[in-house]
Amino acid sequence: MKVRVRWGRVLTLLGGIVLLILLVVFLFQPKDHSVILEDVVGKTKEEVESYAKKVGLTLNVLEEYSFTVEEGKVIEQEPLMDTKVDKDAALTIKISKGEIPSEVYKEQKVNELGRIPIMMYHGIIDKKSSETSYTGGNVDKDGYNRTAEAFREDLEFYYQNGYRMIRLYDYIKGDIDVELGKSPIVLTFDDGKEDNFKVLGTDENGELEIDPNCAVGVLEEYKAKYPDFHVTATFFVNSGIFQQTEYNEQILKWLVNHGYDVGNHTTTHPDFTKITKDKAQEVVAKVYQQLDALIPGQYVPIVALPFGSPYKKSHENFSVIMEGTYEGYSYKTEAALRVGWEADYSPYSSSFDPTFLKRIRAYDNNGKEFDIEMAFNLIKDSKYISDGNKDTIVIPTEKESVLKETYGKTKITY
Repeated sequence: MKVRVRWGRVLTLLGGIVLLILLVVFLFQPKDHSVILEDVVGKTKEEVESYAKKVGLTLNVLEEYSFTVEEGKVIEQEPLMDTKVDKDAALTIKISKGEIPSEVYKEQKVNELGRIPIMMYHGIIDKKSSETSYTGGNVDKDGYNRTAEAFREDLEFYYQNGYRMIRLYDYIKGDIDVELGKSPIVLTFDDGKEDNFKVLGTDENGELEIDPNCAVGVLEEYKAKYPDFHVTATFFVNSGIFQQTEYNEQILKWLVNHGYDVGNHTTTHPDFTKITKDKAQEVVAKVYQQLDALIPGQYVPIVALPFGSPYKKSHENFSVIMEGTYEGYSYKTEAALRVGWEADYSPYSSSFDPTFLKRIRAYDNNGKEFDIEMAFNLIKDSKYISDGNKDTIVIPTEKESVLKETYGKTKITY
């Protein structure tokens, strides 16, 4: 018996199945719940509220004084324009409160001609302070090395007393960006010790695993603990870099990629008063050459003077620390750091000399001989206090006579 196939009905049925499948795919395909952010800088709070409601964003509003943006307008946004985010994501905006009234400067005791502490550290040893036989958190008699516990306490002290970190290079360039009422502080580490950046190995992706109790491990801990601390530091290295040949290049690149700086501490850590002028050029030039080879253009042209020598700029070797040529390689140093003992001057002060900067030895000595306690007590009433605007220099009228360099910023007195 022949079976007659009704092709018309079959085709109709197949067509219906295909349409049904397409409908199901359409109905159940994932929907795009994202939005590409518009530029809201310069808009009013009300305009941004309307925009956020329209596209389904959660809005966080912060307020900040601004010398350049009209009161009530958006200064900045986070995330930035053209960023793709989920519709229920948060958009944070800063609204201008207008220019800061002089009453606020008086209330906050703003003084951008005040002293700035540059802290000098060496080793950070994975010990508790109770495990040493020296004063406080000192690991050695002279306190050049600190316990990891004491270093954490130092950072906590700086933060709780209103200090916020800035890059050393920004300091010497007069580019200080610290929030209103807070004070800048600079951290430096000499000698490129292994415990400054101790590598435990690498993970499955080849990323460095850092000892949480080395200097960088503790700094990263505080970077996460206090995001507004703006954690950074400058590490001054000798020819051995960080004493970990296998990882040295990777360490250097990690540092510059994570907001830290690397500078020059000479190849062999000599006393500059005891070597020839030619040797002085050699020990400075060779570290610059190493850094040029490993992180070209990403290190800072600053020398931390071993032992703080020479102790006077008039010494014949000082000129070749600042500029010289060795075997055809030329270099130019922009700043030099002494071992020092107290906070140095504001970069806007007539007393500021970036080529011979003082540092505070970060150690404990019962409030004597310029230890941390004494050094900070000395500047309690004379420290740099920021106006919160990196484009202005705000000082009390009576201090105007010592203002020298403004770096193109607007001067405001009160």
